[in-house]
Amino acid sequence: MEFLAPVAAFLSLPLFLAAFAWYAVRARSRGVSQSLLAPIEEIWDPISHKTNIEIQIEAERSPETPSPGDPPELKWRFSTPR
Repeated sequence: MEFLAPVAAFLSLPLFLAAFAWYAVRARSRGVSQSLLAPIEEIWDPISHKTNIEIQIEAERSPETPSPGDPPELKWRFSTPR
């Protein structure tokens, strides 16, 4: 029985690393950009968490979105025969 605790502790490390690697592969394939430690970060450093949210919103914004003062642009143009 005394041998069981150290063996369980030793075997839990590869299991943890495998789970973390699985999460990393899943996050990259699905495009998840949220941190795994976001809830802890929100508790300990709320300003940093709010900054990360703003960065995520900016990254999700499409580059095709015009600025408020830009003139309207036609999506297609007529080709004139020469």
